[in-house]
Amino acid sequence: MGLFRKKETYNEQMLREAGLDRVVFTDPAPMPRDPPPLDTATIPILAYGDPHGVIRVDSGPMAWDFATTARVPGLAGDRVEFITLPNGDVIVEKEQGDGDLSLLADAIEEHLSAPYKAAASRQDGDLWGVGARRIEVAKIPFPDAEALELSQSDGVAEFRVDGGPTDTPPPVELQRLGERAGGDFCVEARHIDGDDWEVKVSPL
Repeated sequence: MGLFRKKETYNEQMLREAGLDRVVFTDPAPMPRDPPPLDTATIPILAYGDPHGVIRVDSGPMAWDFATTARVPGLAGDRVEFITLPNGDVIVEKEQGDGDLSLLADAIEEHLSAPYKAAASRQDGDLWGVGARRIEVAKIPFPDAEALELSQSDGVAEFRVDGGPTDTPPPVELQRLGERAGGDFCVEARHIDGDDWEVKVSPL
């Protein structure tokens, strides 16, 4: 198992580089609000040979490659999301508190190798349902962005950063990924952490 670390937002990065990440502000904290209800899907767990009946995990746009349950004491909240990189490092994208997610990752990796994206939701007490799907991860040195898209059709390329067109040349890594799909392609990349990006390559 690799390292666990929270994903650093761009604002957090700027504060850290300016030496302001440890400044304590004295403004009163906002009143807590009830969390929105989870958008859940029910998965027949008998298909996975688990004795616990059904698993409810965040449905979102994902189709799970594997789903199971695990008993994980000490996790706060009702939902966690994380990505495991090819080297085993775990990037926590959503979690309340700083609980140990290794039991969830271990349950997944009995059947699915990294890299993968996972979401888990509390079922009952310490019992969690977790679903995971395989992803492709690429090293792309492109700072200060969350989403990249490079498409090419009939020899004409278009590069978009965070949803908008740009005159910045696309990273060569995106071009190489697209060329695997042929002359016409679309490569979508979503920032994970550092130079690691989740990528999806589609022929056009």
